[in-house]
Amino acid sequence: MKKKLSVIVAALALVGLIAAVIAIERKSKTPMDRYLETTQTTKQQVKYTPAKIIDNDSGLQYEFLSYDLIDDKDIETQTKYKAEYFDDGKLPPSDYVVKKVDHAAMRRDFPKYDEYVSSNCTKGMTYEEAEAFEREHEAEYSSEKHVKTQYFFIRCRITYIGGGINESNEKCLTAFDFLIMNEDKIVGMNHPNCYFDLSEYTEGKEQKIDSVYYKFKKVGDSIECILGGRLRDDEDHFSEATGFYVGFQPSVTYSDEDQFNPAIDVRCVALKDMPKEP
Repeated sequence: MKKKLSVIVAALALVGLIAAVIAIERKSKTPMDRYLETTQTTKQQVKYTPAKIIDNDSGLQYEFLSYDLIDDKDIETQTKYKAEYFDDGKLPPSDYVVKKVDHAAMRRDFPKYDEYVSSNCTKGMTYEEAEAFEREHEAEYSSEKHVKTQYFFIRCRITYIGGGINESNEKCLTAFDFLIMNEDKIVGMNHPNCYFDLSEYTEGKEQKIDSVYYKFKKVGDSIECILGGRLRDDEDHFSEATGFYVGFQPSVTYSDEDQFNPAIDVRCVALKDMPKEP
């Protein structure tokens, strides 16, 4: 009897230990880890039917079909997204560096420069003197830092339904927003402006400017494409994300934007509800 009781106690202790380990592991995961886990679970449980979201300004209907997120450390080694479809015709660097000039320190150290800036460029120095001063001291007050970057890719079905502000059938396809949410607050936002796999402009000076444009033949034409953009953590704060959304914010008044909630807005789709690109 004692032996049997010991076995039961040992089994219960083992179950308790496993539960404790799982709890510790969950606490150690970042919000992004938990977000991606939720995404995969949702993908398996619910069949995804893309909503048809209309952008009246462009006269286009969007269906967001699937998504992908790639860290900067993996962007140069991945083979899914080709270099020629990025805006500058090559894969982005994995070690993107931002150069920052500490103008506040320059102003503290040089009163005449501070006077020039404070007076809206009317006192202390002439415009030419200020330019020469900044060139002379820029290196002294500069620093470089690797900024964590993430790339998003959205597979879309886009249909030209006619109308819009510009009646031309050549359309810019990057009007939708990629929203970074922390609980119910938007902490960052960007647009899919660096990758398009159906670009008609892939050479020369036109590429970077016009690579996100597409000319539809007639009303009713549809394309399926992948549009991508980059997120810089110093500006877009994606490391703070508890959720991502794609869609269209209201473009009217600030009061409307204050009331905007992508979680319940029919013009937005949560990434966790979309299938991930295979």
